[in-house]
Amino acid sequence: MHNLKKIVIYLMFSIFEFSAGITEFPCQFPCPWHNKTFDSYWSSSVKTPITWRFNTDGQTYISSDSRDVGQYIHKCYQITERFLIVRDGDSQSFRCYPIYYNPEVPLEFLMGGGNSFVSINQTGEFTDLCEFCKEPRYTRIHSATGPPSNSTLSLNCTRPSACSPPGKVCNTSDTIPKACPTTATPTTTAVPKTTKSRCRKKKHTRQ
Repeated sequence: MHNLKKIVIYLMFSIFEFSAGITEFPCQFPCPWHNKTFDSYWSSSVKTPITWRFNTDGQTYISSDSRDVGQYIHKCYQITERFLIVRDGDSQSFRCYPIYYNPEVPLEFLMGGGNSFVSINQTGEFTDLCEFCKEPRYTRIHSATGPPSNSTLSLNCTRPSACSPPGKVCNTSDTIPKACPTTATPTTTAVPKTTKSRCRKKKHTRQ
């Protein structure tokens, strides 16, 4: 019986370790993307008609297609490891994108696409990503500075750490870097002048 308890505890610990990826919920997009418009490219030189315009709030972006008069709002719903889950407006439709983003080239990122899904009455974070963060059907490069300068971008992992192939499984430590600037300003405390020193000065003046 004692051994059975040890086995159960070990299995629970293993499951926890296996599924413990880094999650941000609710989420914000990386800071350099805020208030920027990204064109979409199939490769370093082949541009698509799609653009993503990130709003200043850091939580929404608008996608548009030059072949379509409509514009569509998407919300940052959850980031787990390097997987970005967005919600299509206030609908029940979601998308899962594996992202490769190098903070040294902050206005370019590689995205894997093709994984859209429906989740009814979803209010909390997703705990099992394996069902819908599948091997992407295509990849695109997004750039806010013209044709991408880095043609060596690649998705070196395409599946969350708790999932199994097909695709290359990510590590639990993989993340989408935020590169957010520090907004806190140092506070300084002025040293108050004592009345004692002024009094001495006045006495000295009188003498």
